[in-house]
Amino acid sequence: MRRPVRGGLDRILLRGLALAAALVLPLAFVLDPPDGDLTELGGYAENRFGPKAPQAIFVPPLAEAARAGAGYDALVFGDGFSRPETTERHGRYGRYWTDHLRNLTGLTVGVRAAGAAPLAAYLASPDFRERPPRVVILQLSERDLREPVGGLDLSTVTTPRPHGVTTLRPLAVEPLNRQPLNRQPRPLERARAQAWNPPPVGHALDLLVKALPRALLNVTSGPVEERSLAYAGLFSSAAATTTLFRTEDFQPWRTDHRLLEERRAGLHAIQDAVEANGVTRFLLLIAPDKGTVYADFLLDPPPRRSAVDEVMAADPTLQAVPLAAGLTALAAGGVRDLYAPNGSRWGLEGQLYAARTVARKLGRLGVLSGATDPSPDVAILPCRSGKGDCTPTRTQTD
Repeated sequence: MRRPVRGGLDRILLRGLALAAALVLPLAFVLDPPDGDLTELGGYAENRFGPKAPQAIFVPPLAEAARAGAGYDALVFGDGFSRPETTERHGRYGRYWTDHLRNLTGLTVGVRAAGAAPLAAYLASPDFRERPPRVVILQLSERDLREPVGGLDLSTVTTPRPHGVTTLRPLAVEPLNRQPLNRQPRPLERARAQAWNPPPVGHALDLLVKALPRALLNVTSGPVEERSLAYAGLFSSAAATTTLFRTEDFQPWRTDHRLLEERRAGLHAIQDAVEANGVTRFLLLIAPDKGTVYADFLLDPPPRRSAVDEVMAADPTLQAVPLAAGLTALAAGGVRDLYAPNGSRWGLEGQLYAARTVARKLGRLGVLSGATDPSPDVAILPCRSGKGDCTPTRTQTD
């Protein structure tokens, strides 16, 4: 009596496996490996949202993961905008604004994870006392400002400023790309699906699990959303008139001036702690969220705009680098892939713009002397004839 039941269950199981194989294996063979954090997090096809234009990478990297006991002209505490995160499958040193900063200026640059290596621990360490850098750059993502900036107990690191503050001579700008050893970045193409490679079955399953509820049940409450653009040509991906954003990019707290003023006061206290030795300068770099930069280019724009840069600039003593307005202007001028179409962070063009803007600010802070390249033209890789890389298009799509 039991054997027919068991046999029926086995047949159902085998048919289920056959159906899953029929769906997953063909998809796995044609699906590009995930490269962007948004395509992977939201279950969107890399084939559709991956950039077609090549990115850039320095091999070997010009900036490095900061080593204990090593001295650096610039020490950066940052997140995925500045360094590869441990959760990124394709994160590699050599493709960040920190590398471009070294290439443009000649400064030695070390990078630490803002979360894994708290700034407070560094300021209390022998490294900071014995080998203080010329500048500490704190890079935060705009979305991090929703919560208080933590990890810094000022009582443990703030010391009285010395009676005689040392005035150091600015470092001369010495671009590496003008030296005998020409350090130009290499084109970095994203991985493509290849029939002779083992298929990424796990990614295909993950995409189906995330995409089917969205497609069949109209579930729109995930961490990533696809939004329509008012203009084509903002990104080099196959999806010409849409792109991906983190859902949290459009939350209204970004317009809360009182909250942002509290964050500004905390950041100013960090600046005071860093500069207490009288030698090291501090620079704050807030990376705007993708939704902040592209808000004006959406068919359905958010009702209010981020006030982060406005509030930070209201305190002229806070040494912050404003980026949002400049990035938006570049996008309006036709520069593509300022942010990766498949990700929430800067593409090649955004990385280089950030590096140039930081270099100019370091000149005004007295860390650097000598002209830096003020050109807004950020294309540094040869365009590919016939591939659409040479002349960005801006076509209204309504």
